[in-house]
Amino acid sequence: MPKNQAAWGIEIGAFAIKAIRLERDGDNVSVVDYAYIPHAKPLSSPDIDPVEITRLTLQQFVAAKNLDGVKTVVSVPGNVGLARFVKLPPVEAKQIANLVKFEAAQQIPFPIEEVEWDYHQFASADSPEVEVGIFAITKEKVRDRLALYAEFGIRPEIVTLGSMAVFNAMTYDLSLGEQHKPAVFLDIGTQSTDVVIAENGRCWIRSFALGGTNFTEALSESFKINYSKADRLKAESASSKYARQMMQAMRPVFGDLVTDVQRSIGSYQMSHRDHPIEQAWGVGSTFRIPGLRKFLGQQLNVDVQRVDEFKRIRVEGRDAADFAANSVNMVTAYGLALQGVGLASISVNLSPVGNLREKVWQAKNRWFIAAASVAAVASAGLFVRPLMEKQFVSGDTALSRATQVTSTADGLKNRLQAAQGEGGAGSSKANVQMLLDQRGIWPQLVRDAVAATLSSDPKKELATDDPAELVKIPNDQRRLISLQELKGEYALKPEGGARTIQVEMKIDYVHMDGKPNSYLDGTVGKWLRDHADRKEVPYTIDPASIKIAEGKEVVVAEPESGKSDGATPPEAGGTTPPSRPPAGGAPGSGGGMGGAPGAPPPPAGGGGGGGGTTSPGRRRGGGGTVRSGGGMGGMSLGGPAPPSDDKPSTPVDGGGGSGGPAGGSTEAAAETQKSSGDLEQLAPLGAMPMIYGPGAKVYSGTVRFTAVLRGGAKPSDQGAPAS
Repeated sequence: MPKNQAAWGIEIGAFAIKAIRLERDGDNVSVVDYAYIPHAKPLSSPDIDPVEITRLTLQQFVAAKNLDGVKTVVSVPGNVGLARFVKLPPVEAKQIANLVKFEAAQQIPFPIEEVEWDYHQFASADSPEVEVGIFAITKEKVRDRLALYAEFGIRPEIVTLGSMAVFNAMTYDLSLGEQHKPAVFLDIGTQSTDVVIAENGRCWIRSFALGGTNFTEALSESFKINYSKADRLKAESASSKYARQMMQAMRPVFGDLVTDVQRSIGSYQMSHRDHPIEQAWGVGSTFRIPGLRKFLGQQLNVDVQRVDEFKRIRVEGRDAADFAANSVNMVTAYGLALQGVGLASISVNLSPVGNLREKVWQAKNRWFIAAASVAAVASAGLFVRPLMEKQFVSGDTALSRATQVTSTADGLKNRLQAAQGEGGAGSSKANVQMLLDQRGIWPQLVRDAVAATLSSDPKKELATDDPAELVKIPNDQRRLISLQELKGEYALKPEGGARTIQVEMKIDYVHMDGKPNSYLDGTVGKWLRDHADRKEVPYTIDPASIKIAEGKEVVVAEPESGKSDGATPPEAGGTTPPSRPPAGGAPGSGGGMGGAPGAPPPPAGGGGGGGGTTSPGRRRGGGGTVRSGGGMGGMSLGGPAPPSDDKPSTPVDGGGGSGGPAGGSTEAAAETQKSSGDLEQLAPLGAMPMIYGPGAKVYSGTVRFTAVLRGGAKPSDQGAPAS
């Protein structure tokens, strides 16, 4: 191991930035430099900008310390990340990586492509059982933290959990080998607590959201003072004349803390019943609260020691007292620096692959120089290598070095595979993320499709529930439009390109101007062009993309002599004569429309869909395919309700299609219709014979257009039709 290998361990806490620079010599380290810089205000204080406060403190740190050319290791709080521990079945070593990847996907409550994760394998020679710890954090949280460091030129090689750093620091400092009694380390931070249990070289971690800020808030509420004053009062609690009153105010928080710690330890011992906790250490400035250590010890039935000094590192000279005074706060930074110099018991790295790649490119000039040097001595190496190999193999440490090299190679291979997977999923992830962020687009598209359809101004009288009103309108003048189907296809584009939705509207309509092929263009198409670009909508409509297919004519046949012409609805519970499409019943009837609540079962031959119910001022039409047993629904717009203001009226979802006639089949109903279309084109007609009277000419057309999504836009309800 090279002598004088150095690394900075940096923790941004809620109260201060804590950092230690360690230098390694063999298996020992020494403190070269350190920093403890409190924030202007704790990051948990209300009414502050935590990021801006952190920037000011980082600026002080960078100005005071030299970080050039030294490896940097940073942490994220344990409660921000995730730690899971699972036991694997006995498998071949080469299968463990694949098995862990499967377990990670099961254990991490986020899509695996949205997190940075790593694992550590725990194994012992006397047991075939393999246990792994899986550690993860969302990529967003890592990016935010690294972006903050990057503002000051700090590009960490390693990112890990603070709780993992505590484990590494304490196991090293206490010289806990592979055989030791279970010990618990309680790291009570400002905003959360980490319970870290170490046993025989293995660890177990649980974090919960309770910390020093809860004690501060209890004092603030009890003494009716602001947060800053309460925080100062807590810091002076050991010497305050109000210590008794303060303890009384904080007692509920003491109880909550003990409950969570006991729950955590109990959870661990459920799977480790033969190994009771016998040792405990307290970490973090909250342990300076008088009585806390004693209270925890009594409740846990174990002696809790506070980390007031380290056993294997120290600072000499005038800074010795200051370093010792802050030892209880420096444990995480200590563990981070140990990982940087290669002395951590568990090495987990949650740094994004891209961040590592950037770090490598920063050092490429040095690499090129090194490559030139290697080339210069290559020929000499051909002669020296056989002698060195012989000497190496004969050495006592050959096996351990070979094992270390193999382990390192396996780790690099896993990281390479992760990098390749991440690169391939980048574009798809960006598109899916954009789709989720803009999920309000779809309701807006529905509103626009409905508004465009209603622009044809269908007859308002057709929205009535009174059959007598329908009779007054001649069959050939019952102007209706039905939005039968609306669908959109999201188009994936390369990252940074425009994203679009290809929209298709299938519309059936009766018109009065004698120009069926231009009717949709002059109504629906015109509305889309007129409303192509609106600031309150998260997309624009490409006018050039608006395409309208020609209407296909469908003619309703005349009824048999003596039968109803369709102006009067069938009686409740009745059936439709087989000489015409089955009629829809009134609300609550059990006839052709058959979907109303409380209706008797439809007669043999097929029940209707859900069409035919009504609401004030609106008609639910039944469109859909005529099939025995029910059909598929559409959206039938008999016309807007009488407007009470200037807001556009909106439709009600259509129900299902009607069923076949009693005891008959769909063919019997279809024989009475003359059409240039097929059965699917006739489908809307069978559901609404009351409105589509005999002799009416109905057309079926298609409107297509492209909605171009605005970059990062959010949908707005301002100015949009009500849903």
